Amino acid sequence: MAEELPLRVNPVQAGITLPKRHLPKLSQTDLSSAALAFRAFRVAPPEPVKPRIVSSAHGSIDHVLLTYPRYVQGEMSYEQVYADLLAKLPKRTEVTIFVHPHVEEDLRKVVSEHRNGATTNIVVSPDFLNFTVWAEDPYVAVQDTDSAGGETYLLEPFTFTRAGDALIAERVAQASPFQSTQSPLYFQGGNVLVGDDFVLLGIDYLYNTLETFRTSGAVSVPAGADPFEFITGLFSRTFGDDRQFFFPGTRLPVPQQQQAQIQVGGQPWTEVRYLGTGERQPIFHIDMFLSLAGKAPNGRYRVLVGSPGEADRLLGRDPSAFAMHEIFDDIASRLTSEGFEVIRNPLPLTYVDYPGDRVREWYFATSNNCLVEIDGDSRRVWLPTYGHGPWEELSVTDDANRRTWEQMGFEVHLLGDFNVFTQNLGAVHCIKKYLQRGPG
Repeated sequence: MAEELPLRVNPVQAGITLPKRHLPKLSQTDLSSAALAFRAFRVAPPEPVKPRIVSSAHGSIDHVLLTYPRYVQGEMSYEQVYADLLAKLPKRTEVTIFVHPHVEEDLRKVVSEHRNGATTNIVVSPDFLNFTVWAEDPYVAVQDTDSAGGETYLLEPFTFTRAGDALIAERVAQASPFQSTQSPLYFQGGNVLVGDDFVLLGIDYLYNTLETFRTSGAVSVPAGADPFEFITGLFSRTFGDDRQFFFPGTRLPVPQQQQAQIQVGGQPWTEVRYLGTGERQPIFHIDMFLSLAGKAPNGRYRVLVGSPGEADRLLGRDPSAFAMHEIFDDIASRLTSEGFEVIRNPLPLTYVDYPGDRVREWYFATSNNCLVEIDGDSRRVWLPTYGHGPWEELSVTDDANRRTWEQMGFEVHLLGDFNVFTQNLGAVHCIKKYLQRGPG
């Protein structure tokens, strides 16, 4: 079947600052080494007394952080994507952008054109620092509700090794009213979704944190304590103890990345399947297949769970191979059993070709990876789109996702082409960080 598929080549060339978002994968040896450095050299700064993690959906979007890394001629310029996003964000939203000095002039032109009259802060990085577009992952934003000013902290995990992203929090804190601090827990922002009174934490990081504690000795689980209850308690103390924790995942076996030899145009190619799967999650970050949508009229909280099967139905094709239908269905069933109202939205599996390398990679064109604002009776969502160029057929699933949100009473803002981002395992939710939100 593979040789009958048409070539799909993205003319946009991603550079080193748009890497595969699930990499690098850390071994337990890596984590143990990081733990030694953490214990030996890092002096923890002040921490929030009464922390409350900033919501992923609730409250007006008051302040967001973007990162704008360098690119060179021949690589993708981020101007068009960021111009579209900045133009469509509310003017009342304050935006802080961490930018590489080599592309600062490009960014300032975008800001001048699309954020006139809005508050935009530009923090310039050192010229030697390589960082990525994935602003969501290296930290979470936590507000200290005990302080008079509601001080906000960029809370970093135990370790984070993607390029120079681990240095962003400190640099932004130095140039802003925010603080930065660090936790011995293992997490990344994209595997955390925060509702009104609950937190969804991808189950892989519960196990990763436990294994890290065991191998590194950074934290000791008290004798006789249930390890998972102890770690859940630490997450609660760190993110805020006023929210219930749920851990989306599956007990079904999750296939790991595979390579197969196929024929394309009579030539041998390599096909990459199951790119970016987790250990107990179909995708390594839950923000790639789950979305928070607020409470339904019946009082149950609505969670959108991506459905490759629904995408196949809309596209009029047989069930996609490598789409892990049963795993997404299992997670949807588990969330339903935990009291959520689950809505299935189309999550198409598609592919991109790299003729120079003779490689075909399969990826999910996710609309779940979106921006959500639930502020009283006002409901807004910003959706990435994929029905562009060789992927024009995905305009069908783009439109279906738009209708899904509109039927829930949301004002929908459609963003531009995010194929090159999701081909590297991220979309609009991954290139921003909510720093502050209203009370909702």
